Amino acid sequence: MPKKIMIVDDDPDVVLFLSTVLKDHGYDTIDAPNGQEGLKKARSELPDLILLDLMMPQKSGISLLSDLKEDDSLKMIPVIMVTGVSGETGIDLESFFQRSSTAGEKSGVMRPQGVVEKPVDPEKLMKLVKKVLE
Repeated sequence: MPKKIMIVDDDPDVVLFLSTVLKDHGYDTIDAPNGQEGLKKARSELPDLILLDLMMPQKSGISLLSDLKEDDSLKMIPVIMVTGVSGETGIDLESFFQRSSTAGEKSGVMRPQGVVEKPVDPEKLMKLVKKVLE
């Protein structure tokens, strides 16, 4: 049975692109347009992996990541952040999450399993997805 990957992103073009790449590699996909829907679908669908945008209306990716990691039934689902925030803000998310995970035991819980920059390189994405799902 193929692994199920949930894409949480408010940009329909990004969702279509990611979904196409993942389906071409044999994965099933589901999607949610924002963090609130993402949390609902994560609970009902229990995906094997979540690709999560950082900046979204209603509930940000960071807020959803926090909710997922605090929920006993969802905290084991790996999360890959898919974002263009570094290009827009100059913030290096990978370094940010590494610093937060070394800052204290509890803050390490917030760290996603990976970060992919937009525009997404399909090869890099698939390499990370396969690594995380091993």
